[in-house]
This record gives sequence, structure tokens and C-alpha cells, in this order.
Amino acid sequence: MTMIRMLRVLSFVVTNIAIRANNDVTSRRTITSWVAVPPFIRSTSSATLRLANWGNNAEGRKDNSINVDDDNRAQASTQGRRVPFIIQNIGRGKNSEIDEIVRLCIDVFFNEQEDVAANGEGGKKQVTPWKALQLAYLRNFQTGDILARNAFQQDQQVDLIVARRVYPVPSGTKINGNREGLIDDVTRIYNAELPTSTNGGEVMYSTGEIIGYCEVSEKYFGLGDNFETRRRRDATKMPRPYLSNLSVVESARNSGVGSKLLDACEEAVRNWKANHTEIVLQVEEDNTLAIQFYKSRGWEFVFADPTCRRYDTSGFFLRESRITKYAMIKRLDAVGNRGKTPEKASDFSFIQKLRSSFFVQ
Repeated sequence: MTMIRMLRVLSFVVTNIAIRANNDVTSRRTITSWVAVPPFIRSTSSATLRLANWGNNAEGRKDNSINVDDDNRAQASTQGRRVPFIIQNIGRGKNSEIDEIVRLCIDVFFNEQEDVAANGEGGKKQVTPWKALQLAYLRNFQTGDILARNAFQQDQQVDLIVARRVYPVPSGTKINGNREGLIDDVTRIYNAELPTSTNGGEVMYSTGEIIGYCEVSEKYFGLGDNFETRRRRDATKMPRPYLSNLSVVESARNSGVGSKLLDACEEAVRNWKANHTEIVLQVEEDNTLAIQFYKSRGWEFVFADPTCRRYDTSGFFLRESRITKYAMIKRLDAVGNRGKTPEKASDFSFIQKLRSSFFVQ
């Protein structure tokens, strides 16, 4: 009876948390106080509770699997063919989009391939009651963090990038009474091995569910004294573009989704026109496949931070465990070349190389 009563209390608390986060985002302090309440959370430090940015590539998991897709990925895709998709920059996102994004992130980072039903692929995951409470808490926490940022940090540069699956639909199809969701430009579709006609009629294409996600935002993120001394004094006080929460559903891996999400994030930073010349991220040291993935795309190691933490949902209580994360950086040299003719871009590149040979940037 004691256990049943405890589970009822926990269920009541989580339900109220979800209602509070969805209906009351008038105060960041209010959201934080509600989020920190659940008794099934065992935290070693209250200062580390703000973890809505789960990181990149399997943060929160103990194995070395990578939660982005790429040809270098060791784990095979669950489907035989590459999934067709498009990339969308949704800015700060609508509430419905945020809800879908949060569910994807929490499932990929904390609930992937665990306790899957025995009926095989596509089966509903069987989650224990205590883990369901943990996942509900994490979803509520990330949702509240995003909504609070949208409400109180309007001056912060933020772009949410999503990959949506593409489906063929008959010509003339209307979705929810309008053409919203239909793709007019088929050149935007990646892996577009789709039919061009069905039963003699023209085929159109519609966006479906979100299968991948990444976000980039301005953040004050130090890279250590050795690195900062190489930057201009005024530049050290400026926020950096910070990439986080790169995640792809298992069924869409090996389809190039992760690579295109990274490309879109870099393009978003360039479009901010804030003269950013670099972008940073953090990845766990035991996620070797993710590190190799980033290195292959031009990211460089900066330093290791052994004081980071991640959530562990493997037990009855949601715990925080210590983990070392690598800070990595990518130079966005193309920022300075945008809008230049090929000749001028070449001259600019030569000047940059000459400058680099005499000055450490």
C-alpha cells in the first residue's frame, strides 16, 4: 500500500507540473520552482538542474552509440532505403512544434531501444511506471525551458532546425482544408527517390513527422584562457553560437539527416549577420563515433571539462552522474566570403592565410 500511495503522489505531482508548465509561463522562477519539486529526483547539485540542452549525440546514455546519422555510423538503419526528408528552420517554433521536438529529444536521448515490445519493429515501448515519471519530468523541464526562453529572452539569437519526413500524396490533396504542409519545390527534398505519378496522375509531396532536430543559439561559452587570449579583447565578451540537442530518430539514420541539420545550423548562424566566425558544441568523451563524425566535418577539439553531468534514467530514481565532455569548435570562414565575387573571395582567402602565418587568431 505504501508503494501504491507513493506512485499516486508522484503521478499527481508530475501531472500538476505538466499543467503548470503549459498554462503558466509568466515567470522563469515559477517554472524552475515547479520543475525542481518531484521527489523521485536525486540530484547531487541544485545548480546543475538546468539541463534543457541535453547536448549532442547520445547524452544521457552509457554506450557509445551515436544519435546522429552518417555513413560512418556503426549501427545500421532499421530501414533498407534512405528516408526522404526536408530541412526547415522554424525560428523559435510554435507550441505544437516545440511539443513534438521535446518528445523526440527525450525519446532519443533517454528512452531509445529500451524495453521495446516483443512484437518487433514499430512496437510500442514498454516503460516502467517510475521511468514514465522520469521521462515526463524531463519533457516538462525542457518544454518549460524553451517556453521561458521564448518569453523572456527575445533578444537572444535562436534557431530551431527540424528535419521532416516527406510522403507522396495525390495531386489536389489538401491537408486540414488547405495546402499548408505541401512541398512546392521538390528540389528541397533529400533522398527524393519518390514516385512522380500514381495511376497516371501527378504526385505531390507533403511533410510529415519530425525525424531529426538540432538547435543553435547565442550563448556565453568560454573556451579557456589559452584560447581566449587569441581573440580580440572585445570579442571575448561576445556570446558564441552554441549547437545542441542534435538528435535523429532511429528509423531515419544513415539517410544524411544529421549532416544536413549541421549544415542548416551553420547557415542559420551566417544569416544572423552578427559576424560570428565560429560555432561551438559539447560532446561526451565516451561517444567516440560522434567525435569522429564532428572531426570529419571540420570540428576541432578545444578542451575537456570533467565537471559536467548527465541524467541517468536506468534506475528507480532519476540521478545525475558526472561525465567529461569535450568542447569542440568549427571555424565559419565562409562568413567573410559571402557576397564576394570568386576573385575577391580568393584574394580574401589569401589575405587570411597570410595573416594567420604572422598572427595567432
